[in-house]
Amino acid sequence: MAIIHFLNVLEGDCNIIQHDTGRTTVIDISNGYNDYDTVEEIAVKNSELRRAMYERTQVPSDKKDYKQKKNPDNPIFYLKEKGIQNIFRFIVTHPDMDHLDGIKDLFDEFSITNFWDTDNKKEISDKAGSGGYNLEDWKFYKSLRDGKISPSTRLTYFSNNSNLYYNQDNIEILSPTPSIVKACNDKGNWNDSSYVILYTPPKATGGHWKILFAGDSEDLTWEHIVTNHAEKVKNIDILFAPHHGRDSNRNFDFLKSLTPTITLFGNANSNHLAYAKYPGTRITNNQAGYIILDISSQHINLYVKNAEFAKDFKAKRGWGIPTYNTTHKAYSICQLTAK
Repeated sequence: MAIIHFLNVLEGDCNIIQHDTGRTTVIDISNGYNDYDTVEEIAVKNSELRRAMYERTQVPSDKKDYKQKKNPDNPIFYLKEKGIQNIFRFIVTHPDMDHLDGIKDLFDEFSITNFWDTDNKKEISDKAGSGGYNLEDWKFYKSLRDGKISPSTRLTYFSNNSNLYYNQDNIEILSPTPSIVKACNDKGNWNDSSYVILYTPPKATGGHWKILFAGDSEDLTWEHIVTNHAEKVKNIDILFAPHHGRDSNRNFDFLKSLTPTITLFGNANSNHLAYAKYPGTRITNNQAGYIILDISSQHINLYVKNAEFAKDFKAKRGWGIPTYNTTHKAYSICQLTAK
């Protein structure tokens, strides 16, 4: 069975996929640090900007604030707790600091075979440009991007590229294309350069689950995907909401194609969450804490860290009491069945 961990990492992103092949994929990192804090890391942790992140728990007016954002996960500690020592591929969806927060410590603590990046030209020159994150992480990332250090193999892929290893892991890249990356470099906004990755583990019925990681993708990306990959993105089982679920004045017509059964939201720093735009079941890190998808050919079982939310979620639907899974250290809330 494959397992996906959607971590609660303040206002960034971090997903971990434990594949059936035994390989591990990590997509983005935020709120990551090891046991040793540098002077820069201490300053960032104690900054007003960082403290403010813990307090911004915007939720829809008709929803309960479970305040899980105040107790975020540290991906480095989390990986170690799961006994993971080697990361086969680490994917930076795009070069924004909330997706790079802790990258240096991640490379210090783990053996990382492959590093997926984009051909971006982004530059950050000062602390103001880092948005309250550790500028040392940016410098480390830039050294990786520019080839000045090479602790792992840096790879840049595009939509329609193919590779034996990620085919074996049921991964397909839907975006970006070279022209999309160029457009992002030209306008100095890299959200649309995000990797959008379709994960399709097999079902017992002969089809495939459809789990879509969307990075911070915006309209240019979705115009490309709906035009070129319409059939692949029909009837998505699990969607990781693009741009943490922010509204961003975007066009939401792409959801007419995706019609996701479940959408997972991160902790966006925004007063304009697009929660109501998404159909189906919607779950946020601020409600659930970390979220785990335990995937077999017959089922996807969802687990959440927060017992209070799990109890409320099931009670609202008349589904009884959630059970605790000692392996995942999380509570069961629902199950999707292969059709």
